[in-house]
Amino acid sequence: MFETTDALIMSAAYAFRGNSFVSEKPRPWSPKPLANLVNSVRNFDLARDGKRIAALMPAETPEEEGSQSRVVFLLHFFDELERRVPARK
Repeated sequence: MFETTDALIMSAAYAFRGNSFVSEKPRPWSPKPLANLVNSVRNFDLARDGKRIAALMPAETPEEEGSQSRVVFLLHFFDELERRVPARK
């Protein structure tokens, strides 16, 4: 997966044949472009399984552009769950 200069996420199937790397023609992963962030290193990240992406997307409508958005990351979920709901004996 990679991002194009016009903010599209592209993907391409690939294989190794002997000592050669062979790639198919890249295709859009999604028809929607990513949010255009100035001075951003990356505005998406690929999950380890290669099937999911976390991406910053632009607002769908002009009314949403001024709205507050937030993202919540929950780390150590099972530790927190054990703290709140002790195991039964």
